[in-house]
Amino acid sequence: MTLVLGTHTFDASGDAARRQAAALDSLRLLRGVIPVNVQFARAGHSVPGIETIARLNRDSCTVTRRAGPRKPILPDVLDLLCTRAEETGSRRFVFMNADIHLSQEAVDGMSMSAGAHDGWLFSREDYDGQTGASLGMATAGTDVIAFSTGWWRQNRARFRPYIVGEAVWDNVYTSIVMCHANAALENRRPLARHEAHPIAWSPGCGPFGRYTQYLAALDSGYFSIWCRYWAGLQDLRCAGAAEEEERALAREVFVWSPGAAARAVQSLRGVRASLRYRLSSGP
Repeated sequence: MTLVLGTHTFDASGDAARRQAAALDSLRLLRGVIPVNVQFARAGHSVPGIETIARLNRDSCTVTRRAGPRKPILPDVLDLLCTRAEETGSRRFVFMNADIHLSQEAVDGMSMSAGAHDGWLFSREDYDGQTGASLGMATAGTDVIAFSTGWWRQNRARFRPYIVGEAVWDNVYTSIVMCHANAALENRRPLARHEAHPIAWSPGCGPFGRYTQYLAALDSGYFSIWCRYWAGLQDLRCAGAAEEEERALAREVFVWSPGAAARAVQSLRGVRASLRYRLSSGP
């Protein structure tokens, strides 16, 4: 089954442009995908050989009311990819950053497990740009996320408007998907690769840091579940645990069943976070 595989390119320069170009070259070679570049309705970016969907109306600056790099809002991107998948009859779609190299094995796995899963999540393997040597799996997050169109339509309201390229969204989204979907989480095999490079920002900082912190506070229940999973995963990796033990950890941890007390605490936390964010954002 064909997958709609989406990304968001930008007008890069230097090493960033080289890394993006190399990842896009690998994307064009994949079989069984419809590559899509989701862009802003105005002043978007396009690349040869990849379909452009220029319908994004919101961005990081309009949503946060702060000056900074113009970045997409993730649910808006996923909505457009879902619509494109429905138009093509593919029934599933994928999003990844423009510097990720997704393997054919990952594409084939999602295609062949058509009826088995509603969601797929992949952590990346970092590699050295000069030698190609592996630098290990980056298990602290996920870099490729995919859904069936039906599941996304039914569960879209669970996903808050995080900013593409900022922190936390992948942890929260992974937790939501693992709690509410029949999903596959791949963080052992290097099915998605990424050339290592210096990080130009610190999580929670920058012009959109307070906005990200605000959303993370609203999603603290899901984020806490992710943190428990990742801490347990590190212990298992250090102990040399087998894959089935890690899958058992995921089944145990990714359960969404907050009691009345937890819901009350979260409600108060949400009110407090909203007030703090409004005060920090100004009039």
